[in-house]
Amino acid sequence: MEQEDKNQPNFEKQNISDALNKYKESKSVKEEEQPMAKGDSIPKTTFDAEKFENVMNKETDPDLIISYELIDLPSKGLFYKTKKSQVRVEYMTSRDEDILTTPSLIENGTVLDVLLKRKIKDTDIKPDELLPGDRNAVILFLRTSSYGPDYSVEVIDPRNGKPFKTEIDLSKLRYKKMEKHPDDDGFYSIKLPMRKKTVKFRLISSGEDTQLFKKAEAIKEAYGAEYSEYNTMKLKSHIVSIEGNSDRSYIDKFVDAMPALDAYTIRKELMNVSPDVDMEYEFKTKDGYKFKSYLSVGVDFFFPNT
Repeated sequence: MEQEDKNQPNFEKQNISDALNKYKESKSVKEEEQPMAKGDSIPKTTFDAEKFENVMNKETDPDLIISYELIDLPSKGLFYKTKKSQVRVEYMTSRDEDILTTPSLIENGTVLDVLLKRKIKDTDIKPDELLPGDRNAVILFLRTSSYGPDYSVEVIDPRNGKPFKTEIDLSKLRYKKMEKHPDDDGFYSIKLPMRKKTVKFRLISSGEDTQLFKKAEAIKEAYGAEYSEYNTMKLKSHIVSIEGNSDRSYIDKFVDAMPALDAYTIRKELMNVSPDVDMEYEFKTKDGYKFKSYLSVGVDFFFPNT
């Protein structure tokens, strides 16, 4: 367990100070009740060490303090200005469950955003600035530390295509190994197989991803389109330059006319280099057959099995 966050108000010290002030005030009142006769010396106060210690112990009870853990980030901080490879995350409490059960937050899809803003204690790392993979790591910690590692899921048996229910151990999940590192600017480069152009791209934050999705949905609704252009808009946002040309208008037009193979090549590389929690899991059927598949997280992720 890590020590209390130095950047946060030190409630422990404040409580000790309050207890000391209350003790002094109570002694002062008692002394004023006894008037001094002329010529009497100032009476000496009696300090009750045992009583004071009991007060301090009560005020600094560790059960009344919310603790936190240092969580390693899959990105190792390589894409942030702070270069922090860890983030301080406070344990969930009973009050936090009010957030998870608020209908309005669930309906508008901001329930996890609100929770992360409350639980991440580093002031120089905002939740929406985290890469999606780092965000997933924090969410995984909050879930396992609150409700345990056991999680019930429904999986498809690859032999017959039939679904079956099973329970998995979330503590077995590991981070993806970073095979490639970005340049000093946090960018990656790739050569397109069709256009033969070198594309430089970046990873976008979870907040940017959310805004792109909302924008794409708004455009779809406004124009009555049959489909959303979210994937294309996201691809454009990732690209920094094409053969050194960083003009946004050029990049947008280039992507609109890009052969599908080139687009696929960039998206595949994005998946390969993006730090994240490795969601591939080895499942086991009732008859002992083992196979690997990607874990799909449902809306019940933050609630214990019933």
